[in-house]
Amino acid sequence: MHLRVLIEKLQMDYNRATKWRVKEQANFFNRLSVLIQEGYLFTQAISMLLPHHIDAHEEIQLMIEDKFKEGVGVTGILETLQISKHYLVAISIAENNGHMIEAFKGVAKQMALNEATKKKFKGLLLYPLVLMLFLLLLFLVFRTIFFPNIEKMVLSRSSETGETSIAFSRYLLHLPDVLLTIGIVAVLGSIILQFWLKRQPIAQQLYMSLKIPFMNIFIRLSMTRQFAAYLGSLLQSGFSLQASLHILEKQQLQPFIRYFAGCIKERVIYGDTLTQAVQLMAEWQKDFSIFVQHGEQSGYLGKELVLYSELLAEKQELFLKRMLAFVQPTLFLIIALCIVAAYVSLLLPIYHMIELV
Repeated sequence: MHLRVLIEKLQMDYNRATKWRVKEQANFFNRLSVLIQEGYLFTQAISMLLPHHIDAHEEIQLMIEDKFKEGVGVTGILETLQISKHYLVAISIAENNGHMIEAFKGVAKQMALNEATKKKFKGLLLYPLVLMLFLLLLFLVFRTIFFPNIEKMVLSRSSETGETSIAFSRYLLHLPDVLLTIGIVAVLGSIILQFWLKRQPIAQQLYMSLKIPFMNIFIRLSMTRQFAAYLGSLLQSGFSLQASLHILEKQQLQPFIRYFAGCIKERVIYGDTLTQAVQLMAEWQKDFSIFVQHGEQSGYLGKELVLYSELLAEKQELFLKRMLAFVQPTLFLIIALCIVAAYVSLLLPIYHMIELV
């Protein structure tokens, strides 16, 4: 019985990751926004797009029709299409303020940026990783075939210096193994840390995440940008500050946004301004409170927050480009160290033999 349940669960997960998953998601949301702008209903637009973006579109169409009969909203329908939850927050907000077309366009833009970043990252990694694999193979051949012969020749005229040079050369030839082990340990450590963090309370997750070098800059940018965009959008639509915070607190798609909204709402209920509430939290960008204060004083808080989120989006994109530009030179530096180690491990015994002659 348990085995059958497990098999069904695995089959469901496989279907969600393959047959039921939307292909070319950025294009899907772009086309969806265009169709709705042209006057099509959401149900009609979805039905028109499914055959072009999902393999098992007939199965999904039946599931979506059942969801519509149950009264599920736009966010629930898109969850059925296996859209990532962090994209759906903007759709959830749009269901409240009515700016659905703008939300679809924003999600499409964000998806396109993420896809381009991933593609560029894979391109940057491909050549260095292939070169590193070739070097590992070369080092393995050198250690198992050539180096033993050199070792025998040097030790046949043994001296303390010769043994030292051979031992040092042997250590150098294991440098790629050491670097590979460090890389594997770092990757496994980050995966384990990620799983462990997900089981912690949101406050603990934030505290630990903001202690990670480099990543804390991106996390701070991302969280501040999202919160400013969502809150600004609701305020611009005419919702009061408390009502906007209540909507953000009740959504279940983005735990961090829910946590921030709850903390700020509590301070606002006690009589603090949004500026004062923001200043009490250390998770934001340093200039966030300045923009909030300016927006409150000018009376255009919603607009100021939306503009600030757009500014942070540009900063976030620039930060990602700088990080990507740092990845490939770092990998080439590691490769260069391995090549130098190979040359030194070969030359040391040869120089020692020349001295003996």
